Amino acid sequence: MHDIARLAGVGPATVDRVLNNREGVRERTRSRVLGALEKLRNEQSDSDVPVQIRLFCDSGETFNVAMAAAAAEVNRSVAGVEVEGTYVTTSEVDPIALARQIEQDGSGADGAVIIAREHPAINRAIRKLRSIDIPVVCLTTDLPSSRRSVYIGNDQYAAGSVAALLIGNALPKERNNILIVMSVPFRCQQEREMGFRRVLRSDFPYLKIEERVISDDRPESTSEQLTRYFEANGHPAAIYNVAGANRGVARALENAGKADETVFVGHELTNHSRSLLESRVMDYVISHDFASELASAARWIKDNLNGVTTEPPPSQILVHTRYNCGL
Repeated sequence: MHDIARLAGVGPATVDRVLNNREGVRERTRSRVLGALEKLRNEQSDSDVPVQIRLFCDSGETFNVAMAAAAAEVNRSVAGVEVEGTYVTTSEVDPIALARQIEQDGSGADGAVIIAREHPAINRAIRKLRSIDIPVVCLTTDLPSSRRSVYIGNDQYAAGSVAALLIGNALPKERNNILIVMSVPFRCQQEREMGFRRVLRSDFPYLKIEERVISDDRPESTSEQLTRYFEANGHPAAIYNVAGANRGVARALENAGKADETVFVGHELTNHSRSLLESRVMDYVISHDFASELASAARWIKDNLNGVTTEPPPSQILVHTRYNCGL
């Protein structure tokens, strides 16, 4: 912070206002501060050893693949950082073992990026890293109780609200049932559900959330659970999948012959969900730019190590249909 202020010829308070997008700064001053920040970044990239960042990702298989691709893109495109990823599958992970790995491997890095479920052991591991001044960014799903440094990602409450609006507008204005599919306790899923329920209550009170099916993020078991649900309860007018395993939801709908009749909204644009959009089994996928968010996390850690601390705004919520899922 002080190096930027010195180089830009302004006070630290002005630098703080610019970096956190606050009002009351002239455009000329803003340009000087941002120019000073970029100059310092370039100097550090030319002379320093790359900042070592450990990424820990607890998710479904296809999301893990997407995050690995994002890490490779960040390593190619963001100067002065090196991201090394650890990817564990949600249905198989031992949270306590993952917490130990976060604490052990994260303590040897310059910074850590965490995508993980809400669990006391994981929160403790992050607190331990913070106690030894390792900056920790929570990505995609927040863990505020861990006292992480910062969260970078969507406003997940808003993302769930978008899902409710899409489904509500797609269904006729009459009483219908909606099924929610959830997974293990990821905060992002809980926030999506809260946003979804609020919009249905306020804008579409004739629509009813009938049940929640708990998935383990595996397509096979998710398909089996939904098939049993359909046999016992009939078929809902819409399904909102806040979890992974969109393929499992799609398989159950196709096996029941209900894919064309059911509005199906899920999250995360991957190769599999793109295929489901193109085949018209899914109607909407709500997503975000994985590589851009991870790049922002890497830059935030690098800046933080140099004394610059900002509060990142939420990243953009992306809505994909079969017409724009290739973008």
